[in-house]
Amino acid sequence: MRVCLIGDSHLAALKLGWPRIQAGFPAVTPVFFAVPASLLQLEISDGKLVAPNARVRKRLANTSGGDGDIGPDYDVYVLCGLELSSMRGLRAYFANRPAAGALCGATADDFAAVMEPALRECLACDIAAKLRKLTAAPLFFIANPLPAHERHAARWQRLRNARLEATVAEAYERACSGIAGCHAASFIPQPAETLDPSGLTTRSRFYLLAPDEVAKETSLHTHMNPDFGAIVLRDALQKIEAHLAQL
Repeated sequence: MRVCLIGDSHLAALKLGWPRIQAGFPAVTPVFFAVPASLLQLEISDGKLVAPNARVRKRLANTSGGDGDIGPDYDVYVLCGLELSSMRGLRAYFANRPAAGALCGATADDFAAVMEPALRECLACDIAAKLRKLTAAPLFFIANPLPAHERHAARWQRLRNARLEATVAEAYERACSGIAGCHAASFIPQPAETLDPSGLTTRSRFYLLAPDEVAKETSLHTHMNPDFGAIVLRDALQKIEAHLAQL
């Protein structure tokens, strides 16, 4: 089974985690196409997804071990990160609802109704739409890692005080599943063993950097380590194999 993984810098954790789980998937050959989301632009050309920028195409070639073009001949496609993020959804919610009373009585439907349109604008959806013009192969979405608690502590406390942690987690998964479904794809949630008790942030032992350094990060999303990547990729491949077995 040849698995094409397309992603941004968050795909690095999965690629570094692959050697740790490789023995458990002898029939799987993963091919990683990774470049920062801010640079990734793909167009359809000659029946393939191609980066029009030569520098980006070279980076995709380096990570994949090929020429950098993404053909329609893989058995499975997985989109990783690419702006599909809980923070994107939460920021949209708070931007669209008045601060006063924005959480009072909020339901999963309320959150999902605002999150889903915002998430539809992400790069993962753009690439999924283009892939669907080339192939009907199984397609899966993996979101950016859930945030580090230290980066947005006040927001998490606000949701905890309102007893909305489980509600927001449910809404986010529902929104991601909804946009994946629009592309005849499936959403793979972040494995439970990587989550803290709130279900909204990632456990600190999976941060790529130490927690005190993470708290000072300026990048939009916290990067995770190979331990995290191995768990996420193993979970994804198990779910993909189960899906294929049902076809």
